Amino acid sequence: MATDMTKPEEFHRELLHMFIQEVGERASDMEQALLAIEDTGEADEKLRLQEQLLRTAHSLKGAAGLLRVRGVEAICHWMEEILSITLNEQIVLEKTKLDLLLSAADAIRDAAQFLEAGETPPPTHGESVIDALKAAVARRTDHRGDKPKSGPPYGGLKVPVRSSDTDGSMRVTADRLDTLLYRSGELLSFNGTIRRHAEEASLLREQARKLRGVGPEFAAQAASIENGLRQLATSLRQDVRVMHSAATALDHEVRHARTQPFAEACKGLDRIVRDMAAASGKLAELEIKGGEIEIDRSILSGLQDALRHLVRNAVAHGILPPEERRAAGKPEKGKVLIAAAIFGDRMQVRVEDDGCGLDVAFLSKAAGEHLPEVNDEAALLRHVFEPGVSTSATVTSLSGRGIGLDIVKRNVERLRGTAEVSQVPTGGAAFTLTLPLTLATVRALEVIAGEHVFAIDTASVWRVIRIHAQDFAMSEERCVVSAPSGPMPFVDLADWLGMRPGRSAAWQALPAVVVDAPGGPVAVLVDAVIGERELLARPLGPRLAKVRRYSAGMVLPDGRIALLLNIAVIAETAAKTRSPGRARVLQPVPAARRKVLVVDDSKYVRTLVKLILEGAGYDVAMASNGKQALDVLRDRGADMVVADVDMPAMNGFELTKAIRRSERFPDTPVVLVTGRETLEDKIQGLRAGANAYLRKDQFDAQHFLETMRRVV
Repeated sequence: MATDMTKPEEFHRELLHMFIQEVGERASDMEQALLAIEDTGEADEKLRLQEQLLRTAHSLKGAAGLLRVRGVEAICHWMEEILSITLNEQIVLEKTKLDLLLSAADAIRDAAQFLEAGETPPPTHGESVIDALKAAVARRTDHRGDKPKSGPPYGGLKVPVRSSDTDGSMRVTADRLDTLLYRSGELLSFNGTIRRHAEEASLLREQARKLRGVGPEFAAQAASIENGLRQLATSLRQDVRVMHSAATALDHEVRHARTQPFAEACKGLDRIVRDMAAASGKLAELEIKGGEIEIDRSILSGLQDALRHLVRNAVAHGILPPEERRAAGKPEKGKVLIAAAIFGDRMQVRVEDDGCGLDVAFLSKAAGEHLPEVNDEAALLRHVFEPGVSTSATVTSLSGRGIGLDIVKRNVERLRGTAEVSQVPTGGAAFTLTLPLTLATVRALEVIAGEHVFAIDTASVWRVIRIHAQDFAMSEERCVVSAPSGPMPFVDLADWLGMRPGRSAAWQALPAVVVDAPGGPVAVLVDAVIGERELLARPLGPRLAKVRRYSAGMVLPDGRIALLLNIAVIAETAAKTRSPGRARVLQPVPAARRKVLVVDDSKYVRTLVKLILEGAGYDVAMASNGKQALDVLRDRGADMVVADVDMPAMNGFELTKAIRRSERFPDTPVVLVTGRETLEDKIQGLRAGANAYLRKDQFDAQHFLETMRRVV
C-alpha cells in the first residue's frame, strides 16, 4: 500500500485517535452495506445502498487525505470509481465486484489496526487490492470505450452533504465516560453519607431533649443544642433532596450516553456467516432480534468476541449442507438467530441455529477424555464450555480444537454473567448468555465469611435460609443440604476461600444464600448476612485478572472494598460433589467441647464432617493425608481423630498404627470412616488400633456423633 504519511506519533494524538475510530467505523459500514446489497432482491434498494456506500468511501477518502494516509485514500478512490460507474449506468454490483469491495473494506480495517498499534502500514500492504480495483475499473471502461475519470466521481457531481452528516453529535472517549460514571456513583454514595449524618443529627436532638429533662440547670444548654441540631437536620434533609436529584439526573444522563444499540455488537457477524457457509459448501443466513435494545458500551464490547465464537460454532457444527437439510425436510438455507431481551435488571442473549443440534453421544465420549463420567444430559451439555472438549470429530481451520466455547465462558464471566446451552426441540442448539445491564454498579447482597465482607449479585440470589446441623447429609461421596425445596449442593464460603470461619464452634444455625446457578440452586454457607445495597464496581486490575473466584471489587460506603463473588465458579465447585441422591436427614447430638482432627483426601467429605462436628460443639482441625495429620497432632494435639482409609502418602490403617506407636498420643481415640465394605477391611482397621469403623455408604450423622461421644 503506497503511503507517504509521516509517523503516527508526529500527528496530534487526538486527531489521529479520531481518525482511527472513523476508519474502523467506516470499514464496518462498508461491510454492512455490501452484505445488504448481496441479500436484498430489490434493484432499487441495491442502488440506494450503492449510493450510501459511495458516500461512505468519499467521506473516508477525505479524512485519509487530510492525514496523508495514502493507502486508505487510494483504496477509497478506486472504490468510488467502481461505484460511480454502476450508479451512472444504474446497474447493480454483481458477486465478483461485491467480493472485491469486501476485500477492500478488510484492507482498510487492517490499516486501522496498524495505526492503532502506533505503526505505519507497510508499503506493500493493500497493493493487491488496489491493483484488483484498478483492473476492475479498466475492464469496465475498456468495455465502454472510455477512460477512467480523474475528476470527481459519480459523473463529475459532488457528493452532497446531508443534514444527518452533521447531526450535532460528538465523540467522547470511553475513558472519559467511565470517569464521569464513577464520579456520579461517588456522588450517589456521598448522598447516602449525608443521609446518615441527618439521621445522627436527629438522634442528637432527641438526646438533647432528654438532657433537658434531667434538671433545670441543663435546660438552657439543652434547648440551645436542640435548636441548632433542628436547624442542621432540616438543612441536611434539604441538601439530601437536592443532591439526590442532581446525582440521579447525572447518573441517568451518563448511563444513557454510554449505551449503544445491541445491533452494534452484531456488526460483522453476517459476514462471518456468509464466508464460513461459502467455505464449507453450506447455505446460511443471520437473523437478529432486539437489535434496537440499548445496552451499556462495556457490556457490548465484551459481547462481540463471544458472539463471534458462537456464530462460528453454529455454522461449523450446527448448520448442515443443503442436501442433508433437504433429506431432513428443512429448507436448504440454514438460519442462525441472535435474539436479545431485557428481564428485570438483566439481559439475555440467545444464539440459536436450526441445524442438527449437539451430538450427545459423541460429546459424552469427548468429555470422558477430560472429565468424570456424567449421566445427566443437561450437565453433559454444559461441558462443551470446558477447554479441550469439542463436538467436532475432526480438526479443521474452522473448528474442532475445543477452545472457542471455553473462550465464550471466560468472556461472559468477566462480564459477571453466565452461559448456558440447551438443545432446541425442533433441531439445533441454543446458547443463552445472561448478563447485567451495566458493569458500573451492582445491587449486591453483603455477606461475612471469615471476618471479611464479600458481595453477591442480587440478580443471582434466590433466597436466604438458615442451615441446622440436621440439614447436612452425605451419601457415599455426595455432600448436600436439605432445604424445603429439596436437597442441593453447598459451598462453605469461608472454607472455600481458605479462611477461618467467624462463627462460634457450637453454632445453632448457619445462614446460607441460595443462588440460582447454571445446573440448579446452590447453597452458599456464610457467617452472617449484612443486607443489600447499590454498590460501585471497580475492575480487579491485572494482578487479579485471572482469579476466577471474584468478578469485581465493590466500593463500600466506608471506603472499604468487598470482593464480588463469581457465582459460576461457586456452582462449578458445588457440582464436584456430584448430583445429590436421596439425602438422609441428620439429627444434632449435643457434645462436649473437644478438639477433633478430621483426615480425608476428599475436601468435600472433610468439609461435611467438619460442619457436622462444629454444629455439635466440637473444635475441628483438618488434614488431607496421614503424614499431614501426624504433623498437626504434633503441633496442635487433638482429643480424637476421624480418618479415611484410602489416602495418598499414608493411609488410615498406617496412620492409626503410627498414633498407637507414638509417645504422646497412644490412647487418642481413632474413628475410621471409609468406603471399604468388606469384613476383612473392618477387622484390619480394628487390629490397627481403631476404636470404631464406620462405612460411608451407611453413614448416619446421629450414629456418627453417638460413636464420637462413646469413644472419647
